Amino acid sequence: MEIADSDGPNSQRNVSGSLRGLFRYGSILLSYFFLIIFIPNTGVAGQWDPLIDKLAADGFGRQWLEQLFDRPEVRFDPSVMSVKMKTLYKTKFGDTSVRKLQQRLAALGYQPGGADGKRGAKTRRAIRWFQVAHGLPVDGRYSEELLQLALKDRKRAPKHVKIPSSKAGPLVYKSIMTEERLAEARKFLAANRKKFLRLERYYGIPGEIAVGVLTVETRLGAYLGEESAFLTLAGMARCDHYGCVAGAFKDQHITQRKRRWLERRTAQKAKWAYGECKALLTYAQRCDQDPLSIPGSFYGAIGIAQFMPSQALRHGVDGNGDGVVDLFVLDDALFSMGKYLMSNGWRGSMRSRRKQRRAIYNYNHSRIYVNTVMAVADHLKEGKTVFKWDETGK
Repeated sequence: MEIADSDGPNSQRNVSGSLRGLFRYGSILLSYFFLIIFIPNTGVAGQWDPLIDKLAADGFGRQWLEQLFDRPEVRFDPSVMSVKMKTLYKTKFGDTSVRKLQQRLAALGYQPGGADGKRGAKTRRAIRWFQVAHGLPVDGRYSEELLQLALKDRKRAPKHVKIPSSKAGPLVYKSIMTEERLAEARKFLAANRKKFLRLERYYGIPGEIAVGVLTVETRLGAYLGEESAFLTLAGMARCDHYGCVAGAFKDQHITQRKRRWLERRTAQKAKWAYGECKALLTYAQRCDQDPLSIPGSFYGAIGIAQFMPSQALRHGVDGNGDGVVDLFVLDDALFSMGKYLMSNGWRGSMRSRRKQRRAIYNYNHSRIYVNTVMAVADHLKEGKTVFKWDETGK
């Protein structure tokens, strides 16, 4: 459960499990494929020294750290931090290419609003207007092809054109609300009924809702991430200055003010990642696991229920009584989820749908996420797919 857009406790919730991470970040990763730079490890005298020094100062054995970072599979990869900072930058300042399109559409009379580089309602409407005028598929989305067409266009915007209204975004993750996925959820709930009844007895969380969370997060444990959580977090922690991610901004006009912001935010995100990297190493030692063997999501969330490592330490529960908190074991994952939800608004056997939604929203700050979890739970409880919310997800 990672929300890596902030640095506080709520940044621990994963926009996602590994499968949702694929949906959310797949197109971004393709865009930044050229940024993935694998720099061979040069040993303890090389690039990892600052991180090793910090971790050693925080109590980890230096020899153990040096052996860990000197392994051949440890490579420095700045792409994750590059994607993160580019996303934060566009949210803050907009996109240079979008700004060019806005300026061109305004010159042609399509009224996109201000040229702020952000894809707001007026800009999306102007794009739909332009798409209708040129016989293009109408979706209101920016693309490089659309920008090039607009730059070449010399015709003024037609006055009497019916502009389709913007379609509301999806209420749920449609890929999850399929018969195949729902059948998996039903089978999983039935096969583990005793475990879910035990969870409800301790924390008051219905098994249907718990299955909904796991279905969205990791497809019930089937997709735990393809990357090493340690390498992801160590790489982000090492990217503690703008120079590490500067290559991602070659297509943007970076003023001195923007550069100062990037320097500050990159350092902040590196500090956040360092804390998570340190927590992951502690978790690995407690579980007697090789840190490099622990899979994680795009930003390093781990386990069946996708906890960031710091939350694994804070909310992890030994659900099966074997003396170890292992979030890749269902009993431990369920009880850890229960503790997290209880710490974030779930109160016993509460049946208020509004309060249930609020607690799940604290698990992942996404209305679509909450809608999908509740829809899966409703299906499991009522035997059919039902939708009990309005378009705002309230």
